[in-house]
Amino acid sequence: MPRNLRIFCNSKIYHIILKGIDNQDIFYDNQDRYVFLENIKKSQKKYAYNVLAYCLMNNHVHMVIQVENDLLSKAIQSLTIRYVYYFNKKYDREGPFVRNRFKSKIIENLSYFLKVCRYVHRNPEKANINKTEKYKWSSYNDYISGEGITKTKILLNYFNNNINDFVKFTLQKESLEEVSNEADFELISKLTDEQLIKIIKERFSLTSFEDVPKFIKGYSKEEKEKIIKNIDNIVGTNPRQMARVIGINRKLIYKILKRQK
Repeated sequence: MPRNLRIFCNSKIYHIILKGIDNQDIFYDNQDRYVFLENIKKSQKKYAYNVLAYCLMNNHVHMVIQVENDLLSKAIQSLTIRYVYYFNKKYDREGPFVRNRFKSKIIENLSYFLKVCRYVHRNPEKANINKTEKYKWSSYNDYISGEGITKTKILLNYFNNNINDFVKFTLQKESLEEVSNEADFELISKLTDEQLIKIIKERFSLTSFEDVPKFIKGYSKEEKEKIIKNIDNIVGTNPRQMARVIGINRKLIYKILKRQK
C-alpha cells in the first residue's frame, strides 16, 4: 500500500495537457506517436526533466513531469515545436495544430500525485478506447516492463517498489467518473470567486478569508511574489480575478507574473 502521505515541498511536479486546436487529432498513426516519444527524449536532454507518467490519446496528451519551475514553458514549447515541424512536413501542411498555451497544474502533495498518475494511466478507459493494461501508448507499460522513457522510481517508491501494489492501486474497482473527479484538472474551466477563496484558505491554512490581505502584507516583497505565483498556479483563475479576490493591484500581479516567466 502507499506510504504515509507527506507534503511535496516545492515538488516541481506538474500535470500537463497538450491538446489539438479545436480538438483536432494530433496523432494520425503509430509512427506519429513514436516520433512524439522520441521528441520527448530530445527535449529531456536539453531541459533535464523527468517524465513520471504519460498517455498519448488521439487529440491530446497527458504528462506528469518533474522540471525546474523556470524551465517548464521552455521544455514543453521545445517538445511542441519539434513535433509540429515533423507533423507539418509529413502531412504537407502549414501552421500550428497544437494549442500554444498548454494546461499545467502543479502537484503539491502525494495524495494528488497518486490520483493524477492513476487518472493519466486510465485515460484510455475513460475514452472507451481500451483497457489500461492493454493500451500501448501510456507509461503504465513502462512501470510493468521497467523500460521506456518514464522515471518509475519516484511513483513506485510510494508502493515500496511493489509492482503488484501499483497495479492494484491503478486498476482498483471504482467508477471512471470517480477517478476523473479526483483529478479534476480537465473539468475546471473557470473558478468562481467563492471557489478560489476556498482553495486559498485551504492552501494557506487560513480560518477566515478576511485574514488574506493581512496574511499577504505580512511578508517581504520576495515572499509576496512567491505567494502570488502559487495562487496563479491554481487552475481556473486569472490575474484579474486574483486582484479582485486578494486585494492586490492587477497591474502589479501582471508585472510579477511576467517577471517570473
